[in-house]
Amino acid sequence: MISIAVCDDNEITAQEISEKVKQCCPIEAEVSVFYHIKDILFSIHNENKLFDIIFMDIEFDVSSGIEASKQINAWHPDCQIIYITNYTNYFTSVYETSHIYYILKKDIDTYLSTALKKAIQQIAKINQYYLIIQSKQQHIRIAQSKILYLERIMRTTNIHTTDTIYQTPEKMDSLLERLCPWFCPSHRSYIVNGRHIVNLDRHHAILSNDTSVPVSRTCYESLKKTFARCIWADGMYFTNEEAKGEL
Repeated sequence: MISIAVCDDNEITAQEISEKVKQCCPIEAEVSVFYHIKDILFSIHNENKLFDIIFMDIEFDVSSGIEASKQINAWHPDCQIIYITNYTNYFTSVYETSHIYYILKKDIDTYLSTALKKAIQQIAKINQYYLIIQSKQQHIRIAQSKILYLERIMRTTNIHTTDTIYQTPEKMDSLLERLCPWFCPSHRSYIVNGRHIVNLDRHHAILSNDTSVPVSRTCYESLKKTFARCIWADGMYFTNEEAKGEL
């Protein structure tokens, strides 16, 4: 599920856009509506609400959607902003911000689907390299390159990174589906980042911070292949063929 916000000071228009988004969105989405810029900024900054896509009007009575988007860019640079306005004279000004699309309200039925698909495709690209989890009613974005391993204890998954430990109630299978191909189970209770393995035998994987993670007999062969395929140079990733184990 993705999280979408609509911000427009005309309540009727905001609700209409919200309904169109719900009908048009190709994947499951939670849609929130805001009528004032201060409210959406408060939700993002003070309540740590992470929206994947924001439909932002430009002209408000006492503020500017462009200025608000600059602030949102700073807080959450991966948020996909779609401007939706009655006016054409902002085509240049919006390029002061990072945004994915610009729609005139009169053309919403023509371009809404295209804008949503483009934003969702960009989110998918970004999410390849980040793991977004829910923890204590907050959404946390973790750089996958910093994750050492995940460990399931009772009903909690501990995500060990180079900096800290995050906790989430999400199950390992669900998390593994959103992780890059260099992550592999080493044990029924562990998922290891192959890029951080420095030594591997049939019983243990030694990671870059000297942590020893258990390796089970059933996981050893697949973990060994993942370890062998890992490309250690910064900025390098698996090819599609490598991810499928075809090389």
